[in-house]
Amino acid sequence: MIFIALHLKQDILLLPGFTKGAQTTDDILPRMDAEYKQLVRAKILARDSLIRAVFSGEQKGSSLSWDKVIVRPVEIKGEIHLQFSYFDEKKDVSKNHLEDAATKVDELLALPFRNIFVESHDGNLQINISKKGKALVSRPKSTAAPVADLSHDHQKNRLLSAENAEPFLKAVGIMTQDGKIKADMQRKFKQINEYLRLVDETDSFQTLSGQPIHVVDFGCGNAYLTFAIYYYLHDILKLDAHVTGVDIRADLIERHQQKAKSLGWNQLNFVVGQIADYKPEIIPNVVLALHACDTATDDALAQGIQWGSQLIVCAPCCQHELQEQMSHIEMPTPLLPIFSHGILFERMGDILTDTFRANILRIMGYRTDVTQFVPIEHTAKNLMIRSVKTSPAGNARWVEEYRNLKSFWQVTPYLEKILGETHAQYL
Repeated sequence: MIFIALHLKQDILLLPGFTKGAQTTDDILPRMDAEYKQLVRAKILARDSLIRAVFSGEQKGSSLSWDKVIVRPVEIKGEIHLQFSYFDEKKDVSKNHLEDAATKVDELLALPFRNIFVESHDGNLQINISKKGKALVSRPKSTAAPVADLSHDHQKNRLLSAENAEPFLKAVGIMTQDGKIKADMQRKFKQINEYLRLVDETDSFQTLSGQPIHVVDFGCGNAYLTFAIYYYLHDILKLDAHVTGVDIRADLIERHQQKAKSLGWNQLNFVVGQIADYKPEIIPNVVLALHACDTATDDALAQGIQWGSQLIVCAPCCQHELQEQMSHIEMPTPLLPIFSHGILFERMGDILTDTFRANILRIMGYRTDVTQFVPIEHTAKNLMIRSVKTSPAGNARWVEEYRNLKSFWQVTPYLEKILGETHAQYL
């Protein structure tokens, strides 16, 4: 893959993987903001080859009305229109354009989106705008040979739908008996799909295909997501999935167990107990923990790390342990204005806690990212940490970053404490 960083002041920075002798910059890779936009514009307006174009993310210091916009060709009365679908947390709006399509593309390109991906039969194009205003342009190779869906009534790409998940949705109370998603469950339904999408994006299930997949969901609570992940793996992906939900509330666990039994899902089980005390008969490939409170998230991460689980996904909840340590250290003078406000102190504690968690996971050989799980207006605890085991533990870069972070803040994360020598041997 060729990468070019294009500064908006026309200077070009060559990044790893690109040499001046490779495919020339003058004929395909733009030097100016307007030129890369023209390249995107031309690909989108080539309706015979366009599959879809996706605009997402905000540029630094900008604000957008929409979270994402998707452009794709649709056939209406024998003519190829461009359909623009605009998405935010609450709704999506689709409009079709024929003669004015070029104008609408120009309007879209004028918005401060951070990422643009154009999928085309003539080759894909990826644009990413950096925090410093540089346009990173690449031409990723296609992993398949997709065919553009020109149908006008395009169904939303959800992992679970009212059609393919009807038995599960009715069983857990999300769908009415006449097949409609309940009004007060619309948001929950979207959350479940977003959760499954984020987990599925790791490609771990494809890697584990052909063997039994053992999943543990720590702090499963009302178990909407526990039932969902089982249904998705077992009924939709047709995998040999074994899922166990763990929670300390015996009354909930009993109800969930009865519900699983009534559905005939004998590979979905529930166990009463503390996360740190859970001892599985078979080591789980996948460890999940959604909003496990405070250090319970660390307990779940520690279990997954010590088991060497292939995939670990958590959405942290309240986090107080590190904040307590921070309250006893002498803050650097430049940071005192921040910590004079309780809510900012608390949020800094949250950020540091999850930063340490992500760094420890990387040290232990996990490719890790931190992303948004649910919209901020639904809950302030909306981060998800996704980690896939990809390499041996002890990478020097992550060890150095971790040491520097600890040295600056003079704290010891709870996850480090409970991992003990498993982690300490690399420091």
